[in-house]
Amino acid sequence: MLDQPARTVPDPALDNLPISTDLSVQKTLGRPRRRGLLIAVGAALVGCAGEPRVANAPLAGGDELRVLVFRGGTAARLGHNHVLRAGDLQVSWAAAGPTLRFRLDALQIDPPALRTALGPAFSSAVDDAAREGTRANLLKALDAAAHPEVSVSTLQQVGEGPRRAVEAEIRLHGVVRRQWFVAEVDGTRARGEVVIRQSDFGVQPFTVLGGLLAVQDALIVQFELVQR
Repeated sequence: MLDQPARTVPDPALDNLPISTDLSVQKTLGRPRRRGLLIAVGAALVGCAGEPRVANAPLAGGDELRVLVFRGGTAARLGHNHVLRAGDLQVSWAAAGPTLRFRLDALQIDPPALRTALGPAFSSAVDDAAREGTRANLLKALDAAAHPEVSVSTLQQVGEGPRRAVEAEIRLHGVVRRQWFVAEVDGTRARGEVVIRQSDFGVQPFTVLGGLLAVQDALIVQFELVQR
């Protein structure tokens, strides 16, 4: 899959991938009774939402890319964190390193087994209706009809041994940015993660009710690749 020369975020993590605090609630929050409840609860939750703790869930062992999206806003606890998996990931290898491509409409939304593996931050239940709502709002936010594909191309690698500094070109939402990150290399296998910001790619992070419910701008992209 995965809102700039990109502003590099220290290595700690694709309208970029705004998923909702629960994107699936966008159609229902307008109901008066629901709105009143959210406002009341939101006032009580101001300042309560902390940084999510994500388990180091193992990747599939082959080529895989997934995106972690985190809830935000003063009523963040009413929403869900989300995980997206690139369902049609294509990887090609050049001298500089791999190029990755995937379609936004092929993203797998919140696979249950993967949510479980990611630990408590993703332990809340997400039903099929919520997944479809999240998908619809995601594709709309990213203008997937006009920009259906995401690509990541390696430009250069710096270093030797198991840890490499990698510069890549990321194309998302019709915007191209360069970003550095660290990858772990073990023989023909490479894995790592990078933080990107939706706003860097011209995407407005999802928000409703004046920010009561929102998606955090920063996303964590995790990957594992095997050279064949």
